[in-house]
Amino acid sequence: MKVRNLVPFALAALLLNACDFNSEKDYNPKADFQKFLKKQEEAKAAAAAGGGSATAEVPGKKTFETYCVACHGIDGKADGAGALAMNPRPRQFVDKAWQAKVDDEHIYKVIKLGGASQGLSATMAPWGAAIPDDEIKNLVQYVRHFGK
Repeated sequence: MKVRNLVPFALAALLLNACDFNSEKDYNPKADFQKFLKKQEEAKAAAAAGGGSATAEVPGKKTFETYCVACHGIDGKADGAGALAMNPRPRQFVDKAWQAKVDDEHIYKVIKLGGASQGLSATMAPWGAAIPDDEIKNLVQYVRHFGK
């Protein structure tokens, strides 16, 4: 092979190396994670300012914050730190159309048995071994509150 045939490839490689693909608009997991942490701190501060432990007063909220926030986000918008690398992205609980078309039993089964058991993404883990049935029922109601 002649050197002259390699020149276009060498020029292309140089141009690609010279390009800066890391602009502020590009995917930035560190910044996204920092936003996530800031949202969590703001939510905790708001709960504390409301007087006492608001988390304990709302059934399912503490469990949601423990098991679900990492992917579904503190506000149910699927913007948790874990969601950033997931494909497909987690369910957005604020989606009113989705809320209207699924029943509580479906949500319960997805939480208890995992997404794959219901023909959904296997990235939704089964939590039945970690979360008692009564608390899963509370969690279903907490998921429902995002659609209101």
